[in-house]
Amino acid sequence: MDMPDAIAARAASLLLTARRERRRMAALPEAFRPSAPEQGYRVQDAMAAITGADAGYKIGCTSARAREIIRTDEPFAGRLSRGAIHRSPAALPASGFMLRGIECEFAFRLGRDLPPRAAAYGATDVAPAVAAVVPAIEIVESVFEDWTRVGVASVIADNGGHGALVLGRETADWRGLDLERHAVTLSIDGKAVTAGTGAEALGGPLKALAWLATDRARRGDLLRAGQVVTTGTCAGFHVVAPGQEVRADFGVLGQVTLSFLADAGSGGLDQA
Repeated sequence: MDMPDAIAARAASLLLTARRERRRMAALPEAFRPSAPEQGYRVQDAMAAITGADAGYKIGCTSARAREIIRTDEPFAGRLSRGAIHRSPAALPASGFMLRGIECEFAFRLGRDLPPRAAAYGATDVAPAVAAVVPAIEIVESVFEDWTRVGVASVIADNGGHGALVLGRETADWRGLDLERHAVTLSIDGKAVTAGTGAEALGGPLKALAWLATDRARRGDLLRAGQVVTTGTCAGFHVVAPGQEVRADFGVLGQVTLSFLADAGSGGLDQA
């Protein structure tokens, strides 16, 4: 079932207001609540039209465990805004986020477009479009009191649970790396808490990028040169308390650090 533009716009407005006011809700009002993923994307599109989010995409639920938690059989996407992309080391105000969920992810900066086409994209199809691999920490955010139980359609509507993205240094000469086996270690306050590999993201970061390119093509959209795509967690999901420091170690790709401070902030790329 389709969702009328006016309903999608109202749902987007409610979500954006809740985010701006840092106000949690149990769920969207029933009259504006998406009941299927496609309706969730209608709301997300309306939100992006308001905010101008065009810097790229995040991919959510690329790990089997994440899909189990959200109760979905496939990944989903959210939009990136330039003002919510930060460079490592980043120090962000804890009060700016309601959830402060942390995920270690492989991100890509695209050097060429991946346009709509009839055939599905594969990993070998999207690899030539990748200008650089970038280690990243995604900050997961949600207006919902229990975002694991509101349903995938509402999570998609709430921009796929995306809050912000912290990027490390870019590596342009990455093609000799096995990203599927590449290890990532997450430390909080200097103590290693978990580790994983790129294979957690749909079998590999390039496979996740291929999924997104195919999904956008199905919607008549494309991935554009210059956009950033972050491909999903490789080391689980963790909630971080104010004052804690997070470090994601991607080996030869470098480290990404993030601190949540009570009285310090950091501008996004459009403010750098």
